[in-house]
Amino acid sequence: MRFKIAGLAALAVALVIVAGCINYDQELTLNTDGSGTIKIRYDRTGGSTGEEKEGEGSLDLSAAPKLSFTEKEIMAEYEGAPVTVRDIEIGETDAGVPEATYYIDFNNITDLNGRGVFALEGEKLKQTFSLDTAGDTQVFKQLVQLKMDIEDPSQLSDYKFNYILNAPAEVVENNGTATGNTVKWEYSLDKLINTDTEMTATYKAAAPGAGGKIAVIIGIILCVIIVIVIIIVIIVLLTKKKKKPAGPAPTPTPPSEPEQPSA
Repeated sequence: MRFKIAGLAALAVALVIVAGCINYDQELTLNTDGSGTIKIRYDRTGGSTGEEKEGEGSLDLSAAPKLSFTEKEIMAEYEGAPVTVRDIEIGETDAGVPEATYYIDFNNITDLNGRGVFALEGEKLKQTFSLDTAGDTQVFKQLVQLKMDIEDPSQLSDYKFNYILNAPAEVVENNGTATGNTVKWEYSLDKLINTDTEMTATYKAAAPGAGGKIAVIIGIILCVIIVIVIIIVIIVLLTKKKKKPAGPAPTPTPPSEPEQPSA
């Protein structure tokens, strides 16, 4: 009985250690010019310090990328980048697991490369974005590279990495699950470890120079309207000038009487 209890206790400790890993959710909303907003949410089951010791058949937390769970740490990760980090919320999940959620506004999706949660501890977790134009379409790509020194990745199959892309136009090709302009990718953590995983989505691009053409057309219309207004004003002024009444006729001077000859 004593050995049975000891065995159960060891199993419980192992499960706690193994549970120290990541759940990650990302929702990206893109605009036609490549700007947009990305929402990040992650938790770290078992804590974020990586101080737990490795036991036989267990996972050392130091093998997983370290996540930030304070507003100060998160802001520091993006310091110097041309992006705006906002609405940071630090809390816990229903299971009491540390959780962080925040938003990033950017002018170009590639400004996120090498920053914050997209480049954790050098090469441990690296997520790289690209956005290219191909004919009348735009091609979005996100490459995920997650490196962890673990013999049996299958023990991490309960942890999830979920990605959502809200494209600015109709999606015509993707390697996820698409509904309208939205594409979703869902991975269990064990499938991402020590491999390169690329998400792609191709959507219709705005017509090249469409914004400039519209501006030119509007400018031409305004010029035509101004010319027409000027012509109308000139015509009105000329018409008024023609209709101006003549002044009073001069009073005729009566003829002078001839002088009478003197007697």
